Amino acid sequence: MRIEYIRISNFKSIDNLEIKDIENALILVGQNNTGKSTVIDAIRAVCGDYKIQFDDFDDSGANIEISIRLRIFDSDLANLQKMGLVSRCRRYEPWLREFGERLPSYVPDGEEFDEPDGGVLSFTFYANRTGKVRWDDGFHKNNQWISTIFPKIYYLDAERNLTVFSRDMLFLQENEEMKCMKAGCCIFEHAKKCNHCFSCIGLINRKTVEELTAFETSKLLEYKTYQMNLDEFSAKVNRIYRRNGGQDTIVYSMNNDLESMLTVNTEIHTDAGGFTRPVSYMGRGMRSIYMLSLLEADLDDSNYPCIIMMEEPEMSLHPTLQKKSGDILYRLSKKHQVIFTTHSPNLLPNFNSRQIRQMVCDREGRSVVKEKTDISVILSDLGYTANDLMNVNFVFIVEGKQDKSRLPILLKKYYSEMYDEDGNLSRVAIITTNSCTNIKTYANLKYMNQVYIRDQFLMIRDGDGKNPKELRKQLCRYYEEQDLRDVDHLPRVTEKNVLILKYYSFENYFLNPAIMAKLGVIKSESDFYKIFLQKWKEYLNRIRSGIHLKQIMGHDLQSIQDVKDNMELIKRYMRGHNVFDIFYGRYKGEREREILNRYIEEADRDAFKDILDAIDSFVYFENKKTDSSEA
Repeated sequence: MRIEYIRISNFKSIDNLEIKDIENALILVGQNNTGKSTVIDAIRAVCGDYKIQFDDFDDSGANIEISIRLRIFDSDLANLQKMGLVSRCRRYEPWLREFGERLPSYVPDGEEFDEPDGGVLSFTFYANRTGKVRWDDGFHKNNQWISTIFPKIYYLDAERNLTVFSRDMLFLQENEEMKCMKAGCCIFEHAKKCNHCFSCIGLINRKTVEELTAFETSKLLEYKTYQMNLDEFSAKVNRIYRRNGGQDTIVYSMNNDLESMLTVNTEIHTDAGGFTRPVSYMGRGMRSIYMLSLLEADLDDSNYPCIIMMEEPEMSLHPTLQKKSGDILYRLSKKHQVIFTTHSPNLLPNFNSRQIRQMVCDREGRSVVKEKTDISVILSDLGYTANDLMNVNFVFIVEGKQDKSRLPILLKKYYSEMYDEDGNLSRVAIITTNSCTNIKTYANLKYMNQVYIRDQFLMIRDGDGKNPKELRKQLCRYYEEQDLRDVDHLPRVTEKNVLILKYYSFENYFLNPAIMAKLGVIKSESDFYKIFLQKWKEYLNRIRSGIHLKQIMGHDLQSIQDVKDNMELIKRYMRGHNVFDIFYGRYKGEREREILNRYIEEADRDAFKDILDAIDSFVYFENKKTDSSEA
């Protein structure tokens, strides 16, 4: 679920502002006081997270109007039905019918909009000076159902207020039962103490949420608390927190006093000093990293998309940690919608130009969004210059840092004159990006024209289990459109300049059991199939690429022979990182480079045929082929 269109009228500094074609990320850039935060407050107002004040109205006294078009995917509809929202129907079809009746402005795909799945819900939020608000969908002046389905908002304000951010309290109104709850009585016999046998849970589970009493709810909370592994969650948060630049240790403890509603106390433990203090003692910068890490940990396995909004993620952070924040927000944007304001170019490299909107003030001082984002200005701020590509004759653009370390091994075997006497790549640059359409890729292509590299480049993109022809066409079409918008022309991106890997990712090219056994990565070929099948049954079948693989095969993997027979499909449709780490996880740094170098030496050219054929198509490599390349 995501907001794909918003129009704001008569709100603070905004007279009439429209943002179209919003993607999973919306980044608002611009000078101070151009209205970036106002856009965020407008969205918060719609969902009730921001209370409209008297000063928010303009001098005309006109109503505040915020029109939204909300994209609702099929998976979102399934989740809404599962949660019993809008309708209590247990079967999906009657639920969907009632959903359409109560939200008549919802238009399924195929009727008006040409999107892959789901549909669009349109409405306008109104607020007047008396404090009254309503949601008008064109059918009802005030459709209260709209507010019930609006995505959950996680808002990280400029102060990084941890208390407000993490507070999630349960309020109980049934005072008669409070005595039993405080006394810890058995739910069946109030005269007896609860011994935590939890035989009452069967009874509780037969009731709907609305039917549960406060006492029954407290027992359910106790049961869940006993089942919850707080240590495991703590380890996950700390792992992500450290990865994102944190240095201390986050410590959680559970308060089981029902009067304080099972509150979780959060502290920070300094490993070096050996002392513990409240997490609120963190500086504002590290609070940012912690809050983002907490979101990443909490939402990692969530199937319920939300909207994450943040004011200036770069605030009080070193440039390195600013980039970390950008990385976290990018990862979150893969499953949830992310909206943030920024003055820092360090937050932008992972995102594409369509996701960045420039806000300025018009002659009357009102906030507006520029129709076309001035990419050149942003690129200058990013610090990209033509000098970065001087003395380079050919450029590889790859998606991950692992690819940057592995591709040179392949080049070394099959092409001569790739390295100088110091062991560095000679006249060839390998540039890493998280996406072939992000702003970093755009920047480098832009400067290629300035140093006359022009068409001497190859973008290598992961297959991701998708149609390679379609992905190639999409990428070429994207840069054709970008070229039309840019004053300084980009090099033409043709299908020759784009390689969609045959397999899901580069890692999958190193999954030949015979070679792996010869190198000692596994004991034997049969050992590979046994291990894979075991991991498949444990968890691989449940991850997204595993589910997709089952759909492609039309059945589950049940035996070693199944794995053997479907190895080609496994390499095409299974996420490489998940499989590669099972067998190569113990090899790190130089050890990994060494084992992969030996693998490439042992493998036939055909093992990397699609990659090498794409490289061979450029004249630059024609006279640099080694004997191995001809084999």
